[in-house]
Amino acid sequence: MRRTFMDDQFDEWEAYVSGGQPGLAHAARIMFNCISTPTRRPRFVVHASGDPAEAERELYRTDDAGVIELFKSSDELE
Repeated sequence: MRRTFMDDQFDEWEAYVSGGQPGLAHAARIMFNCISTPTRRPRFVVHASGDPAEAERELYRTDDAGVIELFKSSDELE
């Protein structure tokens, strides 16, 4: 599942959880892809628990302002 939102520049983004395993280097991430301007680089935040199920629960229970705050704290995917 994915969730959509708009940033301060009125670009539309999708947010979704990328799988991972708790305690491993590739822990669960919340990914952000720009839908309206595909040339913008994808972004991500590593979920504190590292657990994909917990990351999904947080992403879908968080209000829009919370999702935007996660987005603002994200890093560009290299």
